[in-house]
Amino acid sequence: MSIVSLKSSRIRSINDMPIDPSGDYILYWMTSSRRFHYNAGMDRAVELSLSLNKPVLVIECMSIRHDWANERILTFSVQGMLENIKIFDENNVTYLPWVETHKDSGSRLLAKLSSHACSVIVDEYPTYLPRTIMEKASKICKVNTEAADSNGILPMAWAGKEHMTAYSFRKHVQRSMADALLNLPMKNSMEGVSVNIRYDRQEMMSLFRAVEIEFTPLEWLWRVGEGGKISQQAMAPLDIDHEVKSVMKMKGGRIEALKRMEIFLEMNLNRYSTDRNNTENPAVSTLSPWFHFGHISTIEVVVELFKRSNWTYDMTCFEDMGKGTRSGWWGLSESEESFLDQIITWRELGFNFAHYRRDHKSIDSIPNWAKKSLQEHSKDERKPYTFDDIENARTDDEVWNAAQRELLRTGLIHNYMRMVWGKKILEWAPDPNTAADWMIQINDRWALDGRDPNSYTGIFWVLGRHDRAWGPERPVFGKVRYMTTESARRKLKLKNYISRWSENAPLPREIQRL
Repeated sequence: MSIVSLKSSRIRSINDMPIDPSGDYILYWMTSSRRFHYNAGMDRAVELSLSLNKPVLVIECMSIRHDWANERILTFSVQGMLENIKIFDENNVTYLPWVETHKDSGSRLLAKLSSHACSVIVDEYPTYLPRTIMEKASKICKVNTEAADSNGILPMAWAGKEHMTAYSFRKHVQRSMADALLNLPMKNSMEGVSVNIRYDRQEMMSLFRAVEIEFTPLEWLWRVGEGGKISQQAMAPLDIDHEVKSVMKMKGGRIEALKRMEIFLEMNLNRYSTDRNNTENPAVSTLSPWFHFGHISTIEVVVELFKRSNWTYDMTCFEDMGKGTRSGWWGLSESEESFLDQIITWRELGFNFAHYRRDHKSIDSIPNWAKKSLQEHSKDERKPYTFDDIENARTDDEVWNAAQRELLRTGLIHNYMRMVWGKKILEWAPDPNTAADWMIQINDRWALDGRDPNSYTGIFWVLGRHDRAWGPERPVFGKVRYMTTESARRKLKLKNYISRWSENAPLPREIQRL
């Protein structure tokens, strides 16, 4: 038995098993799109529920067995879970959060629950743990299993290949935009649904007892979500990285994400083209951690921007359709167009590349010209910093140290300084391969928005991916784009930035992505 999705471009089958009409529920195994709104997985779960007359069971799972499990990541995730409990309940959908804190692994839990399901839906995500879970689910689940793509405005499947440049991908965006706008996930999958799709609580508890499933106690989740000492005590027994602490002012969940979106759209968007790199009062959304954890969708931000700008598709420049024009194509202000290019073209380029290239976290993925040039300069003299020096901000460059301390303390780095941060690691590391490895280790461990296609895009942009050759050829860099902290000093006002993130400075009261 098969049921074709109304938005099949966002849904794909990942095994050859049939739907089992005798199952007890539709299982949505939520791993990356950790939200109710603008979620293709929810759309598909409701669609199957109505077709089969079966309830929906949503399980949001969080593993602590991955390489970079730490207090910062877990606290942020759990804060989102606590809000999701209320949001899903208000929308009459059965939702349960689960953190891997006891004897059951995620794989065993999925096997148990999928054995009683009509069909399983998992999130489609092109890198790190969610991709691994998706691939495991295709083998573990013995019923129809589908992956749902809620990652951006364009479904990843539409490209058909990886794009090597933003220019090339921008042409794809422009050619695909009309159809993409007709294939967005719904803001509310339950809109217009009058039947009850909740999973009966008594039946659910009976099943859980029969298959010996224990769910994460709500009281423990609440303590983790509190942050600070209460949170640290709750997480103390877990085998995770306890050096990477949560950031009190960076609270996960939809409520905080909506606040930041509102501030950006109403107060900062009109300055984006001129003040995006401003270190004193940056005109940026600050939403990258909430995008990464799926607490809010980039789709929602784009839709809200369109709504507030009274944008319609007929405002686009049809003469430039598919030509990759960076400005003027949308028919909006310079700041609005600049932001749309970042949140759609550049962000979704990262997802495109990770989706089609399994080596997206490897230096093998950079262009041949960059490989050749970096190899030719691999023996050039470098400063003898160790990984420990770099990770702990112990260099003789106070600008770079400030950026690294911002990452250690807040999980973020100022947009422009993140590029300089990477270029200096390339300059200092023993060789390009080691530079890539150090950047990935530091970013995946400390960044709230790490372990993400965009993180890997930024890291390998440092080594030439999605860029062109530059001259003059320089030591260490060769033809790869050269950036220095000296140029950053000339370009940006850095006095207060350096002071704010000096070695002994207290953590600022209000932490934003500067």
